[in-house]
Amino acid sequence: MKIAFTSCMSTTVFPDQPVWDHIKAQQPDHLLLTGDSIYIDTPPYAVHPKTMSDDAFMQHVHERYTALLAQPQFAALVKSVPTEAIWDDHDFLWNEAYAEQAVAKKIYAGHVRASRALFNAYCRSLRAKLTTGSFPALYNDALLWKSDEPAPIYRCKELGAGVALHLTDGRSQRRKSTLLGSQQRQEIAAKMASLPPNTVHLLASGSVVEAHKGDHWGSFEDYAWLLALAQQYKIVVLSGDIHENAFNTIALPGGKFLFEATASGAAICLLVNLLSPRQNYGLLELSPEQLQISLFSFGQLNQGKVWRIDRTLWRLV
Repeated sequence: MKIAFTSCMSTTVFPDQPVWDHIKAQQPDHLLLTGDSIYIDTPPYAVHPKTMSDDAFMQHVHERYTALLAQPQFAALVKSVPTEAIWDDHDFLWNEAYAEQAVAKKIYAGHVRASRALFNAYCRSLRAKLTTGSFPALYNDALLWKSDEPAPIYRCKELGAGVALHLTDGRSQRRKSTLLGSQQRQEIAAKMASLPPNTVHLLASGSVVEAHKGDHWGSFEDYAWLLALAQQYKIVVLSGDIHENAFNTIALPGGKFLFEATASGAAICLLVNLLSPRQNYGLLELSPEQLQISLFSFGQLNQGKVWRIDRTLWRLV
C-alpha cells in the first residue's frame, strides 16, 4: 500500500503545479492532504478577508476552491486516487486566526460558517473524485448557506492491511491551551482502542508535533495526551504547515516511540509567495513487515534518504 501526503498549495501563487504529476507517477493507493489546500488570506483581494462581508467572504473562498479543483494536474490526480483532506488555518480563516481567538468571536461567526460549508463541500467533492456537480458551481448555492453547518468532524478511515487513518479537525476547537478538544480526543482514543492491537495508526494533523516554527503540539495540553496515547498504540503523525519536509522520532518511556513525517509545500514558496519555491510531498509505503517513509522535493528524494519502521518492534530499522 502506498499513501502520498502533502499540504500547502495555492493556485494564486502557482497556477502550474507539477508536484501532482510527480505524485501520480508514484501510483499511490491513497492521497492525504494535511491542510492549507487554499490560502484564503493570500492576495490579490480588494480588502483583507477578515473585513469582508459574509457574502463577499463566501464568494472569495468559493473562488479559491473552484480554482484548485479546476487545476488540471491536481484534478487529474484526485480523479484517479482516493483522496482525503483536513484543514488548517489558511483553509479555516487566515494565518494564525487562533492567536486572536477568531473562532469564538461573534463578528466572525458568518466567516466560520462559510469556511465550514466550503471545506465540507470540498471534501465531499474529493471523495466523489470531482464528479460533475459534486462541488457547488455557484457561491450562493443554498447548500452552502445552511445556518447549522457543522464543523468538519473527526473521522477514521480503515485502509485495510491493519492500517487506520485518523482525520482530525485541528481548528474548530483550538482555543487557549486546547488543540483538538476533549470530545475529539476521546473519540480518537476510543477508536484506537476498538481496533486490533497491532494496528498502525496514521494521525493526520495540520500542525507539527515537534517544534520547528509556528504552531506545534507542544504549545497545547493535547501534546501530553498524544505522547500517552503513543505509549499504547503504534502511531505515525502525518503533518504539514511548515513549508518544509521533515522526519522526527520521539522516544518515550518504556522503549516506545512516536514517529512524525511532515510534507509541506506542495505548491507554495517558503514564505507563501516569497523566497524559494516548494514542490514537496511524502510517500508512505506499507508492507506486512515495515513502513517506509520517503520525502521528495521537485520529484527527487530528499538527501537520498528513507526511513524504515519495523511494524512488530515499532522502532527504526
